[in-house]
Amino acid sequence: MRISLLFLATLFVGGLGAQQQLENGNFEVWQNVGAATEEPENWSSLKTADALAGTAPQVLSQDAGRDGGFAARLEVKSVFGIAANGLMTNGRVHADLIPENGYVFTDANDPQWHTTFTDRPDSIVGWFKYAPQNGDKGKVEIILHTGQARLPFDGFQANIVGRAKAEFTQAQADWVRFSAPFVYWIAGTPTYILTTVAAGDSTISKNGTVLWVDDFELIYNEPTTGIAESATNPIAINASNGYLLFDTEVIAPYNVYAASGELIQSGTTSQKVPFAHQSGIYFIEVRLKDEVIRRKLYIH
Repeated sequence: MRISLLFLATLFVGGLGAQQQLENGNFEVWQNVGAATEEPENWSSLKTADALAGTAPQVLSQDAGRDGGFAARLEVKSVFGIAANGLMTNGRVHADLIPENGYVFTDANDPQWHTTFTDRPDSIVGWFKYAPQNGDKGKVEIILHTGQARLPFDGFQANIVGRAKAEFTQAQADWVRFSAPFVYWIAGTPTYILTTVAAGDSTISKNGTVLWVDDFELIYNEPTTGIAESATNPIAINASNGYLLFDTEVIAPYNVYAASGELIQSGTTSQKVPFAHQSGIYFIEVRLKDEVIRRKLYIH
């Protein structure tokens, strides 16, 4: 049974303006420990998928956390000659014998399989260890959305308010902190938060890859949140012919994020900064003394 820890926490500190967090994001509370269906409370995996749960391998289990508590351990396992990705979600898994047809999703009609959420955090931080096989790639990905949604997107992009994504490629034997910013695609308030954590690289996961995660936390930096465009923008930022153009005499640090939230360039502002990237949407962040300026650019 999923218990709305988020709802209870909101009731308890509602008058204090509490900012929302992922339910059981430290993975300290577990159910069915010792059984094939053991899962952190408010999280699910292949053994509670909407199909093939009985034949799916157990890819999620409890393990020792970084601070003496518990962590989640995810492993890619082979079944029927198919590498079943080690994954978990705070929504529900849709499993299929054809890996390309699988996804995780928010079921807005069933509170057991969705997580309500109405804030706009700046970033997600957490801790991980990683043992990839043959160049595998793990991830933590979060979307804030309205209505129905799934990961991978597959037709539900219009419902997405914001997204954060951290990817893991290098082996890490010790706990390492990760951080990923939220990129906000539209203004407004989300209704749900959908998180997926995967040990392997989607449909090309490698058998035996293991990912451990612990202590997820959503970070809020007031007064601005995320990488959404600033309401006021005293600096004009443009792009032309392979350059970023900053219309300011102030020298300040800047970051450039791709639409995925990946940091792809950083430096200090000047009137003309080399910027050789493909066409797409980018978010430029300039950190002044008293405020952070954020601007969305369409590079053609």
